[in-house]
Amino acid sequence: MKIKKKCKDCGKEFETEKNSRYLRKYCDKCSKERKKAYEKIYMVTADECEE
Repeated sequence: MKIKKKCKDCGKEFETEKNSRYLRKYCDKCSKERKKAYEKIYMVTADECEE
C-alpha cells in the first residue's frame, strides 16, 4: 500500500510504501543530494564548522 508524504527539504509530495521497514522523509531528488553530501563529510574541517 502506498501513502503520500511531503518531503522535509523541498515540500513536494511523493509516494512511499506504508509497510516499508524505514519510512522515508525525503523525495528521490533530495535523497540523492543528501547522500552525495554525506559521502563527502570526511572532507569537512574543524574550521568550517560553526561553534
